[in-house]
This record gives sequence, structure tokens and C-alpha cells, in this order.
Amino acid sequence: MAQITDYTTLAAAIDDWDERDHDADELIGLAEGEFRLYFGPNFAKETSTSLTFTSGVASLPSGFVRALSLVHATLGDVPFRSIAAVRAYNYDSTAGDPVMAAITGTSIVTAPLYTGSATLSHEGTLTGLTSNNATNWLITNAPQAYLSMCLYFGKAKYEDPTAPGYKATALQTLADLGIQSVVAQYGRVGMTIRGSTP
Repeated sequence: MAQITDYTTLAAAIDDWDERDHDADELIGLAEGEFRLYFGPNFAKETSTSLTFTSGVASLPSGFVRALSLVHATLGDVPFRSIAAVRAYNYDSTAGDPVMAAITGTSIVTAPLYTGSATLSHEGTLTGLTSNNATNWLITNAPQAYLSMCLYFGKAKYEDPTAPGYKATALQTLADLGIQSVVAQYGRVGMTIRGSTP
């Protein structure tokens, strides 16, 4: 069996583990619905993606919530400004490497007009897996959560009594992933106990 890294390998693993043919889209959609209930309505995860700009415009990734930074490979950080500032700069400029960017609608616009790539760090929701969107942060960090939740719904369909165990495993994996994130955030912080000497 192949390692689970994307939509295609997850779909194959579901049928392999359950030894039945399933509609992968249905099970993955149900699993993601359950994940969203677990995460809550205000959940957003920091992630990054490479954007391709054509004539100064790139589409925002699906699930986009808020931009954190835009980084050009050689120039470094590209600061965000208002769309009015970007349009004013572009009024007299020719194409070149970006010195500023703005978000408008579902796009990022650069000034001057740039053709190439840059890395966008942003907060985003859980973007669903499909044949057109083969990966997301959850399948990358915890493919076992996806597999367990999909197996839960697959087994529940046939009233298999082992189904609840798969759901519990998936939710425990999400909880462990959250703990890992907290440890990563605070793991390098020095601890000071009041009244003690260093």
C-alpha cells in the first residue's frame, strides 16, 4: 500500500483498508464535515503556498482567511499596502519585481506588475480534498486522521460495530495535533518560577 499523501492515495487506502469499494468523495466530504464541527466556526490555520503571478495578479488560495506575508525569492518580504497605493504606483510603472502588494476581492495585485512566483503565508480554513485540490495541511500533517474518519463513515454505512472506534481515533489524532502545535509555540520559551534563583 502506498503512503497516504494526497486525495488519490487516500481514496485508494479507504478501499484497501475497508476491503470494499466506496465513493471516496462521499466519505471524504463527510469526514471533512466532521472535522469542521470539531474545529469550530472560527478556526484558521497558518499555512503557506506558492502563488503564480501573471501581469501582477494572482488568485488567492481557496480557504483564504487572512494574509500574513508575501515573500519573493530574491527580494524577500513584499509589504502589503492599500489597493489605491498599488494602483497609483502601477499608473506610471512598467513591469518588474514587486515592491508592494494588495489584496482585492479574490486576488493579490502587485506593483509593479510582476510575472513570476512568490510565497504567500496566510491563515486559512480546512480546504476540502478533491481531484482538483489534491492536498491540504491536514492530509500533510495527519493523514491517519483522514483515513480513520473516512473508515468510520464507511463502516457506519454498513452498521459495523467497530465504526465508533475509528471516529474516536480520528478525533484523538486531531487533539494530538493541537497539543503538538501548542508545544511548538511554547517549547522554546524559558520558564521562570517566582522566588527561585537561576
